Amino acid sequence: MDLEQEYGKNRLSIKRCNRYYNIIAIFYLVVFGARIFAEIYSCFLGGSLFLLLGAFISAAALAAGFGGVYLHKDIFPIAAPFIVLLHDAIALSAFQIVTPLCFICSIVNILVNKKYRWLEQQDGFPYFNVRFRDQEIDSSQWNIKAPYTQSFEEIKKQDNNGQMDDL
Repeated sequence: MDLEQEYGKNRLSIKRCNRYYNIIAIFYLVVFGARIFAEIYSCFLGGSLFLLLGAFISAAALAAGFGGVYLHKDIFPIAAPFIVLLHDAIALSAFQIVTPLCFICSIVNILVNKKYRWLEQQDGFPYFNVRFRDQEIDSSQWNIKAPYTQSFEEIKKQDNNGQMDDL
C-alpha cells in the first residue's frame, strides 16, 4: 500500500476516534453535570443528605468518564457504569436510561481506546502527513555533518590546538 494511502486511512481513523471521544465527553458532561446540579440544588432546598452523597457519586462518574476519554486508559470506562449503578443503589432510584447509556459509552470508549493505541504505534502518529514526515527527516539530516566537514574540523582543531599563537 502506498504511504499516502496508509496515512490517509490512519488520518481518517484518528478523526473518527476524536469524534467518538468528543461525543462521549459531551454525554458525560451534560448528563452528569445536570445530575450533580439537580442533586445539590435539591439538597439545599431541604432534601436529604443522600442527595449530597449522590452528587459526589455523580461527580465520581463524571471524572471516570472524562478519565476514560482523555487519559485513554481502560480502567476508567470500566469503573464509570459501576459508579452509576452505585449511585442508583444509594439514591434508591429505579433503573434509569442513564445506566444503559453509560454501559454503551463505556464499551464504545474501550473499543476506541484500543484503536487509538494501535494508531499510536503507527508511523507518523499524531498528524499522518507525508510532508510532515519529510520535514522531520530533512531536519534530522541537517544535524548530520558530511564526513569531509567532520574531518576538516578535526584537522583544524588539531592544528590550532586551542591556541592562536600563529596569528
